[in-house]
Amino acid sequence: MAGRERNPERSRERIIEAALGEFAAKGFAGARVAAIARRAGLNQQLISHHFGGKLGLYRAVMAQRRRRGGGELIGVPEQMPDALADFFDRAGGDPDWVRVLLWEALEAPETGAEVAGRDERRARYDERVAWVESEQEAGRLPTDLDPTMLLMTLLGSALYPLLLPDVCEIMTGERPGSPRFDERYRAHLRGFAGHLGVGSLSGRA
Repeated sequence: MAGRERNPERSRERIIEAALGEFAAKGFAGARVAAIARRAGLNQQLISHHFGGKLGLYRAVMAQRRRRGGGELIGVPEQMPDALADFFDRAGGDPDWVRVLLWEALEAPETGAEVAGRDERRARYDERVAWVESEQEAGRLPTDLDPTMLLMTLLGSALYPLLLPDVCEIMTGERPGSPRFDERYRAHLRGFAGHLGVGSLSGRA
């Protein structure tokens, strides 16, 4: 039997955590409020009470996870080449968030994700672009590349095995998430990032 609410704040946290798992597994369209309530061990009516329904809950999940810094080079070392490999580790430690982002891209028109929190998200990415520019000025990233495009390339390289694990397993014979693959890819990212330094790329000191 679903538990009664004794601590409203804790109930909200439990619902959001349960919803993350449900949205990661089934997307917004496939997720069911009843299933989220079962995961949380709480009465289904509490979801309507706290969030106004499934869409409100979905937006609360996305807003909370972005405030925590679900990726985007937040919380990793400030300098290359370690930053790229550590971002891969950070994202790999939060697979539900990665899956939710994939679902978000597919379901944006239905969930309103294309407009919700856009200004806040843009400000956060502006900070990441500024980080790329500082790394360029320090000679750890190429100065002749557009910093915004370079940020997207760096994020893409770190996330690729998490987004397409089957392709990586076909190509390498090892599954992303396994110790062997992760060690190999981590070493590759550090080496790749090291070669991006101006001195390595152009032969200049």
